[in-house]
Amino acid sequence: MATIQPKLYESEKEELISGSEAIAIACALADVDVITAYPIRPYDTVMQYVSKLKADGAFDCDFIVAESEHSQFEIVKHASSVGARTFCGSSG
Repeated sequence: MATIQPKLYESEKEELISGSEAIAIACALADVDVITAYPIRPYDTVMQYVSKLKADGAFDCDFIVAESEHSQFEIVKHASSVGARTFCGSSG
């Protein structure tokens, strides 16, 4: 079994962040391959932080905006069945 070296997320200063931003950073640290999204509260703020990390080049993942909550669950189900690390969220 291969050893995975942990990625470090270092900050030069301590700062207070929101729970949504913490979730996005945790996804990056976990090296998630596929993230699905459906814009529904309260998950939409997580989507914003993931999008920002991806745009800044701090996170390399496939970010898929689905047409419904059920669709996003199907996408991650099938992606995980072929070995991808996945993440999705919902309002419930």
